[in-house]
Amino acid sequence: MDLLLLVMASVTTQVVYAQLIPAPRVQSVETHSLQSEPIITGRATGVDTIRLKLSPVAKGAAVLVAGAGVWTATFALADEPLQQFTQSHRTTFADQIAYVVQPLGRQGYLMPAAGLAFAGGLAWQDTKLQKAGLVAMASILISSGVTSTLKKQFHRYRPNITTENHIFNGAAQTSSNTSLPSAHTTTAFAVATTVASVYGDENKYVPPIAYGVATLVGLSRINDNAHWATDVMAGALVGYLSAKGTLYLYEVANQKLNIRKHRLQVNPQLGLRSGGVNATLVF
Repeated sequence: MDLLLLVMASVTTQVVYAQLIPAPRVQSVETHSLQSEPIITGRATGVDTIRLKLSPVAKGAAVLVAGAGVWTATFALADEPLQQFTQSHRTTFADQIAYVVQPLGRQGYLMPAAGLAFAGGLAWQDTKLQKAGLVAMASILISSGVTSTLKKQFHRYRPNITTENHIFNGAAQTSSNTSLPSAHTTTAFAVATTVASVYGDENKYVPPIAYGVATLVGLSRINDNAHWATDVMAGALVGYLSAKGTLYLYEVANQKLNIRKHRLQVNPQLGLRSGGVNATLVF
């Protein structure tokens, strides 16, 4: 009898002990389908993501190298054939278009227009219009200086004088042969690059329109037999790089002025055929 009571007490104790032990919690496992994108972390894979962002100087150098390569190929293979093709297929309609767009590459027209844009930005307190006008004026001046220097260094003959594209007088001689690069195209692309860079973020149609008009200016010079195709290409490259370089300097100067809380007073000086900028830094 005592043995039976002992066994029953032991069984009861085990049952009570089993009830006191909490049941193991089963954690839900979240599964992902094979179509979901895997999450990759640096700890799990040991691979770090590196984003390479080129500086404006590096971008300019890349554009210069690529442009030089295309220019060389065009000079060797396509310059004379393009001149012969355009002149043999020249039409009155093409002459009319060239007559309309050709003034859009004249510095005497675009410099006052840029000055008026800058003045309008000051009057209406439009910072983007101020920036576009100021950068356009500076780009025109810089690109004009570079173009004038290159013309004096090469003294290249125009296609309306010779049918051979490789005739240069060089820097040692003084002549009126100043075909390389195209000044009209340089000015047109300097302004187009400025407009496209300042307003391209707001409207996606601005860059193709701006560069399209500048391209028409360059094509008008080929149509008029005033320049070789490589003259136009060189002018476009000079204008583009001048504007991009000016924009870069503008951003750097603007950031430093904002940090130091200085005040920059800029007054345009306009003329019929020339223009300039008078800047005063007030501390």
